[in-house]
Amino acid sequence: MNELNLMTWFADRKLDYLPKHFIPTNTPIDDAKHLWVLEKCKGRYYIGNKESTELSFLLHEDNIFFEDPQEAVLYELTWS
Repeated sequence: MNELNLMTWFADRKLDYLPKHFIPTNTPIDDAKHLWVLEKCKGRYYIGNKESTELSFLLHEDNIFFEDPQEAVLYELTWS
C-alpha cells in the first residue's frame, strides 16, 4: 500500500504568480506530469506561461517553473 505524501496535502507549494527567480522548463505540463510533480518534488512551483499571450491561452500550453533548479532538471530529464 502506498504511503500518503503529507507534503502533497498540507504544503502550499503551487503558486498563483511567477517569481523572477523561478527556473522555466521547456516541456509542457499535463495532468500526469502535475501528479508526478506533486508526488516526487518537494519545492514550490508555478504552472503557466511567462508571457500571457492569446495564442498560448488558446493552445493551452502551460509550462512549469520550479524554485529549485535540481527539480527543474529532474522534471526535464524525466518528461522531455
